[in-house]
Amino acid sequence: MTDGFADADNRLSEDRPLGDIAGSLESTLKADLGETLVGLASYEDGEYDVLYRDEAASSQYSASDIRTILKHIQLEAIGTAVYEESHGEPLHATVRVYDTLVTIAVPVEGTTGLVVVVRNDGSHDPYSAIETVRHAV
Repeated sequence: MTDGFADADNRLSEDRPLGDIAGSLESTLKADLGETLVGLASYEDGEYDVLYRDEAASSQYSASDIRTILKHIQLEAIGTAVYEESHGEPLHATVRVYDTLVTIAVPVEGTTGLVVVVRNDGSHDPYSAIETVRHAV
């Protein structure tokens, strides 16, 4: 995938594992988004890690529900190359807008990516969260 997040050898920047990147990203997103941040998760080769979850805002989702959602996002990310070929440019993120939440899926490479969930309260532009993730990677 040519999404601009990996270097020429298709490695994550500075060879940092995704977990390390996501861990530092959590504090940055909390500072940038404050109470708007609902969740942060990573997916990598069929493994899912929820790094941050606002229990009050996501109480209707069980741990199993969240794993299923992350699995679907990861499966969709496998098809990113098709979208990129069709448009002739990299796909940097997929944003889903629901009544109360906005889910931002940022593919990093292949079956690896990050997911940021924010409240749909109009207080933050999803592009700011995408740029924060891109800078972290």
